[in-house]
Amino acid sequence: MTKIPAFKPGDLVRVYTKIIEGDKTRIAPFQGVVIATKGSGVSKSFTVRKVSAGIGVERIFPLNSPMITKIELKKAGRVRRAKLTYLRQKKTRKMKTAEPGLEAQPTEVTEKPAETAEKPASKPADKPADKTAVKPKEKAVAGTPGQKPVEKT
Repeated sequence: MTKIPAFKPGDLVRVYTKIIEGDKTRIAPFQGVVIATKGSGVSKSFTVRKVSAGIGVERIFPLNSPMITKIELKKAGRVRRAKLTYLRQKKTRKMKTAEPGLEAQPTEVTEKPAETAEKPASKPADKPADKTAVKPKEKAVAGTPGQKPVEKT
């Protein structure tokens, strides 16, 4: 029996499987992201997805199969779903999952001493005070939504 590391959906794993070709056997690795686990006990299985030459390839492995020689956990991923089937629509670079331990760290807030010095001069009137100022809405014109109105002459 092979040692099975603790992995979960979102983790990058490399699964080494035995392939029998005629009278010869060889071991082929399959590296990808675990997108689902299913079942429990002896009948537990997991699905691994990789993109090879621009084509998505998924394989379902029985966890306790004698054809699996080794499973390596390459990188742990942090996801908030149990089934990552939405990764099927994502492109290769967008398929990456966050790594655990890289969450945003809270920053310390230090109190500034109250300044009794003079206040800075007011802003000049020619510059807008806020870049996020709301622009006035344009008149609605019949046509497709989001289309800019065209002035008729």
